[in-house]
Amino acid sequence: MLQPLHTLHLYGAAGIVCLGWALARTLGFPCARYAPLWLAGALLVYNCDRLKCDPADVFNLPLRVRRHAKLRHAGLVVVAASALVLLAWPLFFRDRTLLALTLGAAVVSLGYSFPLLGFRFKDVPLVKTLFAPTVVTLAFFLPSWFSGMIDSNALPLIGWIWIYLVFNMTLCDLRDLDGDRRLLVRSLPLLVGVRNTKLILALMIVTLGALAFVIHFYKLSLVSAVYLTALLAALRQPRSETFYEWFAEGMLFLPPLVLAVAGGF
Repeated sequence: MLQPLHTLHLYGAAGIVCLGWALARTLGFPCARYAPLWLAGALLVYNCDRLKCDPADVFNLPLRVRRHAKLRHAGLVVVAASALVLLAWPLFFRDRTLLALTLGAAVVSLGYSFPLLGFRFKDVPLVKTLFAPTVVTLAFFLPSWFSGMIDSNALPLIGWIWIYLVFNMTLCDLRDLDGDRRLLVRSLPLLVGVRNTKLILALMIVTLGALAFVIHFYKLSLVSAVYLTALLAALRQPRSETFYEWFAEGMLFLPPLVLAVAGGF
């Protein structure tokens, strides 16, 4: 019963919205204005990626490939509904800037899986690791930046979020190493090796903890350091797709959970 949560990326998309909510609460910009776009954008991009048969996924995510074959029609419905929301929501607010940012983000994001610009971003060295964290970070902050609701004071938190998401993506790239090596998709682990990648992940944990402490997010500094260290330690042994589905993607829910339970970062 829970399989569609991951196969259609409902769990991951919900995590992105919850993380955006935590940022909106912290920085004081309206979450309700942007949350439908975060949700629809995540569902559109990930489901389009899964509708396209990528040879690497056969090696990296065989369970997800089999599941999605059974839910392909549901995936098409999600794609259509998400595209409609992405177009209609900015038009509802008559916000031309938001519409332009949304359409631009959709084209660039779909370029990760499809050669819309003559090549796939996924095939550019290192971009597989950095693409999604960068796009999600921009989706969180750029509309509010353009509208003047946040300013340069948000830069430390923007940096924290980007590194946090890069950590998440690097974990997934470690999972995908076998297929990426076969198809020559040059992610960070393929370029620098597993051992160096784990050292980089450890450095990210230290950087995230220190940065959160500097910007006075003491609870988030402690909780994130413990959780990310536990994830990194768990990779000493091979882990199933389910582990990454629940616990790696579960990273997205950690900051909003700290904010909701502790009353602040």
